[in-house]
Amino acid sequence: MFVLTVALAAVAGIGFGLSGGAKLIGAAPLEAVRERLRMAAPLWKVIGAFELLGGAGLAIGLHQDLPIVGVLTAAGLVALTIGATFHHQKAGDSIRQWLPAVMMGSLAIFYAIARVGSA
Repeated sequence: MFVLTVALAAVAGIGFGLSGGAKLIGAAPLEAVRERLRMAAPLWKVIGAFELLGGAGLAIGLHQDLPIVGVLTAAGLVALTIGATFHHQKAGDSIRQWLPAVMMGSLAIFYAIARVGSA
């Protein structure tokens, strides 16, 4: 079970880390998304920082003495992806545009379940 947890942490951590980093540096494709969602730039940067830190938190949560860090981080990332899905739907985006948020949130849920199971 721990191998699955590590794999989920790697995939979700890299995904959230890359997304967060791209938001923080102002990557053009994500700036277009920010504008379409009508989100203020400072809030977008905060979300990016949370995603980047969340990716790191999933890795930290793999430590045998810190499973709660990983589970709580995953819960925060799930909340973040629920908010992202809401904003995409509010903006009238198609499923193709908000499905990545749902998929990343699902990875975070699976990570939390696997981490509790391997603790």
